[in-house]
Parts: sequence; structure tokens; C-alpha cells
Amino acid sequence: MLKLLIVGFVVWLSVFTFRVIQIGGIDPTYRDPKTTVLEHFRNSLAEIISQSLPAPQSAILSGIVLGVQETIPFSLRQQLVATSTIHIVVVSGQNLTILAGFLLNLAGYLGRKKVLFLSLFVIVFYSLLTGLQVPVIRAAIMVTLATLAQILGKERTGWWVLSMTGGAMLLYNPNWLLNISFQLSFLATFGVVIVAPIVIKKLKWVPMILREDLGVTISAQALVMPILAYNFGQISLTAIVVNSLILWTVPFTMVSGFLTVFVGFVNNISGQIMGVVPTVLLTYFIDIVEFFAKIPGGSIKIGETGIIMWVGYYLILFAIIWMFGKSWKLKVQS
Repeated sequence: MLKLLIVGFVVWLSVFTFRVIQIGGIDPTYRDPKTTVLEHFRNSLAEIISQSLPAPQSAILSGIVLGVQETIPFSLRQQLVATSTIHIVVVSGQNLTILAGFLLNLAGYLGRKKVLFLSLFVIVFYSLLTGLQVPVIRAAIMVTLATLAQILGKERTGWWVLSMTGGAMLLYNPNWLLNISFQLSFLATFGVVIVAPIVIKKLKWVPMILREDLGVTISAQALVMPILAYNFGQISLTAIVVNSLILWTVPFTMVSGFLTVFVGFVNNISGQIMGVVPTVLLTYFIDIVEFFAKIPGGSIKIGETGIIMWVGYYLILFAIIWMFGKSWKLKVQS
């Protein structure tokens, strides 16, 4: 069975190489010094997505999977900002988490340690593919630390992994502390990993089908709202509702999007057929965003605000988190 999989992979890789050259318009005899091989590769993936999905769904998928945002229409981008969902359409650590989780499911076939080492390779490759964007670097370090802990048989808390990641990134480049991508990525992850389990426990009155997404949304929004308000000059009053309604589509969109790209290299028609799934999900996503963005008073423009106010907000918020969760520890999921 394993030999058959290897042969199949080699065949696919051969077709893939031809399609990269064909679709991306790459002349194998020419090497543009300003464009790396991985950039050519990413452009080819974006082209596959644009051929397999209609616009603007293809633009959103390229943003989520590849971090390519140039093709997202300006009006839609404004609606994403107004509903505080702009963070969803950028490449994020969730992509790596889903990829690593998929690979870990192969542990029963290939062996746990082999899969863990394969995960490390995929983490590095995907990070390079997406242009080493700050959120991906953060996620790559976190997933790498968690993976190495599993290889070494060590259990680590989410707080430990997050702290080590943030410290390592700032040690390498202290200027990232002032980078909005770093701020949003780190705070959103803190909300999801550290705060969300506490909030979810307090939402016992909410139906189970909605409880987790609502808890994650409240936690992440509570942490990133000041950053978005300070940088974009507006606060979304519909953010929690909108994020709760669309958050569940993101992992399904990513998985089906990756599959669309994979089969799209072999055949355009196959890619278009597979692309129906992310198209449906993204159509729902866009419709929800557009509906709530048009609600009068759905977002409040606050203009420029002083940083002192938001520092005070975080001090109060972290005090509340500490009071409710001081005896609680989050274990890294295997």
C-alpha cells in the first residue's frame, strides 16, 4: 500500500511540475532574480484557484490559503473591516494547525515519529510558501514547539508554548512588537488558547452546537478589538454575531480549498468540480458579511484614540481573566 502511495505521489509530482510551468507561464530557461521559485509556485496556486472558483470567492480563498490579498475587491475589504472579519481572510496559524492535524491522522499508517517529522517539514515549507508572514511565523514556531514536545515525550501548556513563541520572535526582531500583524496574531491566539476555554465553561446556558464557536469568538474579539479600533478607527457592534455565524466555515473552506488546488493541477475540470464546495461555503461567508455590513449603526467610527485608554482596557481585561482562570491550565492537544 505504501509503495502504491509513493508511485502515485511521483506521478502527481510529474504532472504538477508540468502544470506549474504551464499555468504560471514560467519559462524554465529563464530565472527572474526578483522572483523566487516559491513565489512562482504561489502564483501558480493562485491561478488554479482563480480558474476553479468565481470571483470574489476565489480572491477570498487565495487570501485565506496563500495570503494573497491584492485581488480582494475594495468594497468587500471595507465590509470585512466594518464587521471585524478582516482577520479571517488572511493566511493565519489556523492553516498550519489544520495541516498538522491532517498529517497527525496519518500516524496510524506511517508511525507517530515519522508523521511528526513530516509535520515539521510541512510547517517550514508552508511558511516559506506564504512569504514568511508574521502570523504564519508565530504559528510555525508554536506548532513546531508542540510537535517537538510530542517527539520528546514532554507535555507543555498552551501558555508556555505561546510565551516561548512570542519571546523568540521578539528576540529575533523587537520591531515586531509594533507590527499590527504580530499584535493581532498573538492576541487572537492568546484569546483562543488561553481565554476561550474559560469563557466556554461560563456559557453552559448556550446550546452545545453554538457554545464553542461563540466562546472562541468572544475571547478572540475581546483581545483584538482595541488593536482594530486603534488602527482602523472603528468598532464593530456586530462582530461577535458575524464571527459566530461564519467561523465554522473556515476549516471546511481551507480543507476543500487545498483539495481544489491539489486536483486542479491535474485537470482544470476536476478543479472546478472540487471548487464547488469552497464556492458554496464562501458564498455563504460573503453574504453574511455583506448583510451585517449594511446594517445602519453596525459599526461605529471613533476616529483617533489615545493609546492610554486601550492600555487601561487590557489591564482590566487581564485582571478579569486572571481572577476567573488563575487555577486553570490548558494542555496542548496531541
